[in-house]
Amino acid sequence: MTKSILIKTAIPVTVLAAGIFLCAGGVAARAAILDGTDAELTVYAMDKKYEFRYPEIDRSEGLLYLKNCEEVVDGIFYDTVIRPRDAEAKIDPKKSYPFSFTSEKNGKCVDKEKLVLEISDALNRGISEVRAPVVVLKPSVSVADLKAETVYRASFTTEFKNSVEERKDNIALACKYIGGRRLANGETFSFNDAVGERTEKRGFSSAKIIENGKFTEGVGGGVCQVSSTLYNAALLAGLEISERHSHSLAVGYVEPSFDAMVSTGYADLKISNRTGGGIYIVMTASREKVTAKIYGRKMDERYERVSKVKEEISPPAEQFIDSADMTIGETKAIVYPKKGLISVGYLERYDGGKLTERKLLSSDKYAPMQGIVLKGIKPSEDDGGN
Repeated sequence: MTKSILIKTAIPVTVLAAGIFLCAGGVAARAAILDGTDAELTVYAMDKKYEFRYPEIDRSEGLLYLKNCEEVVDGIFYDTVIRPRDAEAKIDPKKSYPFSFTSEKNGKCVDKEKLVLEISDALNRGISEVRAPVVVLKPSVSVADLKAETVYRASFTTEFKNSVEERKDNIALACKYIGGRRLANGETFSFNDAVGERTEKRGFSSAKIIENGKFTEGVGGGVCQVSSTLYNAALLAGLEISERHSHSLAVGYVEPSFDAMVSTGYADLKISNRTGGGIYIVMTASREKVTAKIYGRKMDERYERVSKVKEEISPPAEQFIDSADMTIGETKAIVYPKKGLISVGYLERYDGGKLTERKLLSSDKYAPMQGIVLKGIKPSEDDGGN
């Protein structure tokens, strides 16, 4: 490939010694030819060729110089540079070890400083060809680097085999939106940002949710089990929790004070990575279980969760609702009473099998739930309808 670069602005020259001048790019030129129109220079850089002649090579007061020398070398650099390629990790959440790697690759480029000097030397000595020196560009991330930060740290699993199909679908969809993702050191993960708004348009279904201290139907029911599962895995992996909320009612899939309620717009689960390296979050769901796995740098410590119930709160007396579909004397519970709780959650750290720290995570209050019973008011046939 042949390139000719024409630069019209002449560069001022400075007398160095008898017969030697310096161009603005640091190139010294010796007056080998009094007529600048006869001077030629070819630069071979990587697999490309660049030819220079008058007026790119000109003379001033009988001495040769290359115009805009450093700018020319910059142009050669950017025209030929091959950037290095960092190693990459791909994640397949379905695999037991979910990572596969693409190897890093070196790049290369001309050595700009040396090329300027060699052009200077060639022009000074009347040499017509220069081969640009090449340097290797190393990638910043290698497969070894990635393998060092994809070590298993912790996982947590909760079950939902008795849930309705719509709730199971919501759990699976939330896990799909999270999938597998990397959290850089110092970065914070937002559950709401990752999963997005829970709407029917985005594929979420209506299922039971907790709202204002009651179980009710709502789009996205079951997503809080995903966030609670991830919360516990993050604790066991030694990650920092920067935002977490408890439910108004105790849930059955995790111990008290270890749930993590989320709601679009006002309640989020946020996890910060302060481990000094990258962290990978991988979430999967079957039709019975949801699992969160955390990978990163190897852990020397171990963490355990401790839930303690400090007080139980009795539910109010059952509420009876008349039902004309049931005969007098028949009853049917539609909401079972549930005790409220006051609980605390601790995280214990063990180093070498020895307890070194016990941290209070939260103190939570879960409301009791009133039972609701349907009471028949329809006269039986034995009563003759009276």
